[in-house]
Amino acid sequence: MSNSVDDTLALGELLGRLLAGGDVLALSGDLGSGKTTFIQGVARGTGRDPGAIKSPTFVLMREHRGATTLVHVDGYRLDGPVEAAWLDTELMFGPRRVTAVEWAERFNGLLPEDHLDIHLEHVSANRRRLHATATGPRATALIEQWQAARRAAQPPDAIADAAEQGTHAAGD
Repeated sequence: MSNSVDDTLALGELLGRLLAGGDVLALSGDLGSGKTTFIQGVARGTGRDPGAIKSPTFVLMREHRGATTLVHVDGYRLDGPVEAAWLDTELMFGPRRVTAVEWAERFNGLLPEDHLDIHLEHVSANRRRLHATATGPRATALIEQWQAARRAAQPPDAIADAAEQGTHAAGD
């Protein structure tokens, strides 16, 4: 659960610290659910300026170079997998790249088998629910590491509050 923009950034940052070349994040959720904000956090976790991460809606894909390139893809303007297939998926999903795909449902059948699905949804004006699903062994390991990092980052009273509310560590 994210209670603010800062929470969404922090969740992304924790995950970003765990990512390695070849990792793919497939984000879905309604407009304004926090997908780009989450990726800004991922960027911060990979040592990049989160302010450099803008929604690539009109250019579809942006590369942010570094030791491991961060590729940010936005499929909002695509009608579905047929149009998405025109993009260079080999370039997007390379072994030396971390790739974050917004509107990932428009890339069905094109995403690597092993990726991490992250769905964001509105709970209220400032609150978002994140639900993470692994599709393979690397993604499963990422969720486990992300859960551990979240537990370590939360003060003990926040963990108790989350337990009382039935909140799960890796993405509600």
